[in-house]
Amino acid sequence: MYKGIIIEDNGEERIQYPDEYWRHIVLKTRLDQAFMEQIPIHWHSALQFVFVLRGKLTIRISDKNIVLNTGDGIFINSNVVHEIQGLEHISEFYCWNIEIPNISSYMEYKYLSYISQQAEMVPYIYLSHKNLSHHALLACIESVGTIYQKQEAYFQLDIMTYFYKIVKWLMQYMKQQPTELTYHFDYRVKQMMSYIHKHFQDKITLGHLSQNIYLSEAEAIRLFKKYVKQTPFEYLLRYRLEQSKSILDKDRLSTITEIAMACGFSTTSYFIKVFKARYGMTPKQYQKYHHTN
Repeated sequence: MYKGIIIEDNGEERIQYPDEYWRHIVLKTRLDQAFMEQIPIHWHSALQFVFVLRGKLTIRISDKNIVLNTGDGIFINSNVVHEIQGLEHISEFYCWNIEIPNISSYMEYKYLSYISQQAEMVPYIYLSHKNLSHHALLACIESVGTIYQKQEAYFQLDIMTYFYKIVKWLMQYMKQQPTELTYHFDYRVKQMMSYIHKHFQDKITLGHLSQNIYLSEAEAIRLFKKYVKQTPFEYLLRYRLEQSKSILDKDRLSTITEIAMACGFSTTSYFIKVFKARYGMTPKQYQKYHHTN
């Protein structure tokens, strides 16, 4: 079940591994249970595999929208900025995160660090259930998800058996790829996103964002829209709404006005209007719905 993710001010997801000495986690995720049916734009140092159990997803990476149908999967390399949205009401998938270990785990470090260093050449690998050469890899990822959910005795050993097969496949794939850059996410966009995350409760102007990265206002808009596919203020509005929804999830006592002010909205009426436009119900209705279900 999707319980939300922790995203730092710089857009990095803080993945919570149950075992600090074995940093693998497989989440069985249903986006309809996230209410927004999406995982917002973010990145993480971990390598990630996604396998779609049912429904349909779109994953946006830079200027690419990759559609995953039931039985499809994807590998997302380290530090690649991405966003996940459900295209059907019930879209369920395994999400396997693997942190790159330190050099004391030499064999894993050697290969995983090499794979992560290829992120600009190979930011992701789309795995299609229609491609016979992908069948074995997809079966491995699905098996890992199933084993992790059951967590029977010695399940980590079973997972590592599949893990080494997958790493070998990735290494062979990487060695065959041309050495040319195919992925780039401008660091200045990350700076603007970080500024929004830190200051969303305050009044933010385009001047604040553009001055922070030493660009004109027009250039700042153009750059942000190129990589995020929305303007800075569309992103700010969405981020404020996400923060308000998070407060509504946890807090039964605060008034709607208090929540609006805490999330940077200038008036309560505007907050109610944009919340309803995005989620199909008022903040009060959502608060009541969430705490009775």
